Amino acid sequence: MKKGFAILLVLLLFPLAASAETVVTSFYPIWLMALNLTDGIEQLNVVNLSEPTTGCLHDYTLRNSDMVALSEADALLINGAGMESFLPVITGAYPDLPIVDASEGIPFLTESATVEIGESEEGETVNSHLWLDPQRAAGMAANLAEGLIRLFPSYEDRITANLRAYRDRLQSLDLMIRDRLDGVPKPKVILFHEALPYFAEACGLSVIAVVNKEPDDDLSSAELVRVADLIRSEDSIPLVLKTAETDRAVSVLVSETGVPVCELDPVTSGPEQPPLDYYETVMIRNLDLLLADR
Repeated sequence: MKKGFAILLVLLLFPLAASAETVVTSFYPIWLMALNLTDGIEQLNVVNLSEPTTGCLHDYTLRNSDMVALSEADALLINGAGMESFLPVITGAYPDLPIVDASEGIPFLTESATVEIGESEEGETVNSHLWLDPQRAAGMAANLAEGLIRLFPSYEDRITANLRAYRDRLQSLDLMIRDRLDGVPKPKVILFHEALPYFAEACGLSVIAVVNKEPDDDLSSAELVRVADLIRSEDSIPLVLKTAETDRAVSVLVSETGVPVCELDPVTSGPEQPPLDYYETVMIRNLDLLLADR
């Protein structure tokens, strides 16, 4: 009896720690958001499915290690809007796994007079690269926070406080971008990455063409001629916005037309242990690069 009482007393004084719950994110931008929303919650373990160097998930194939991680997950946070083309594999294997879609209810870029060259990614009916606009990123974070609170209500207060602080930072980032570009002559731009239209809109840039291709894909001769003709048709030479990967098509256009190029980071990869403000840091660096070309 004394032994049983002693055990009970120990449990009352030193209760067993709650078992950690695992939240899996699909790729880097969603991981950054989840890390901010769960900051300080030791019992929520946030695991990113893809490697930090993966980039966008258009051609991503699930690995055995991914399926193992998902088998142990309590929730999966995704970008949505077609970014995770492998999602049917996951829902088929784990039909009871809760999924939180960050893109739900976020306005997508609508069709306009912008010229599109090349095919959009297979399976994407809209441009899913929403996070490159800080205002939309704030909305995505709110969606993720709502899903996390629904699944883990005991952490509502901390998640809510984290969301408030995170949204304040993103709103400050958006205002800073607008303030720094206010009154600055803005170039017309040609975008060589599907993620960049959202960044261009956030910066108030006029987009004359979007070239839908991966950097290592070639453009046909006809497509190259079409882009070159667009460049030459403008009164002032436009600016090409691209990612840092080598792009042979851009190199050809530079040699033929002299078009200037600005390389931006779409925040789809980064360090394995990113600081919580890594998104803001990259976005400010992108803005600095854009302004350096003015």
